[in-house]
Amino acid sequence: MRIILKFGSDSMAEYHTQQKALLLDFLSRNAEKSYSMESLADALKEDLGDEAPGKSTVYRLVNRLSEEGTVRRFAEEGSRRFLYQIVGGESCHRHLHMKCTRCGKLMHMTDAQSRKIIEEIFGDSEFAVSQEQTTLYGSCAECSKRKAE
Repeated sequence: MRIILKFGSDSMAEYHTQQKALLLDFLSRNAEKSYSMESLADALKEDLGDEAPGKSTVYRLVNRLSEEGTVRRFAEEGSRRFLYQIVGGESCHRHLHMKCTRCGKLMHMTDAQSRKIIEEIFGDSEFAVSQEQTTLYGSCAECSKRKAE
């Protein structure tokens, strides 16, 4: 009697596809937030309960999505820790970003807003701004309201 073990079956591929879909759905619903690996795994568990991917799956998927360009990886301000956030579409490299220094929310300006600011500040100079790497820091509306209360 011979026993044949099958690795990489369709059910395993489907499992990983479902986990990836759950992760992408969560990140899309929270597009303005950035997460460390640990905080992402915790937030997924809180949001999805038992359906949430395990920590090792989250690490593997986020790294893969970061390599693909679907998720943006950047260093946390004043830290060696990395944060991850879903990219705002294919045109993310064509606009500026605003980041709240209190809650970490990253907001994407429109391409038109970015062009207007760059033209206003740099005018006719020959300086080229790297829009995908340029971030304006401040407080979002929610954090500003909390501070005023």
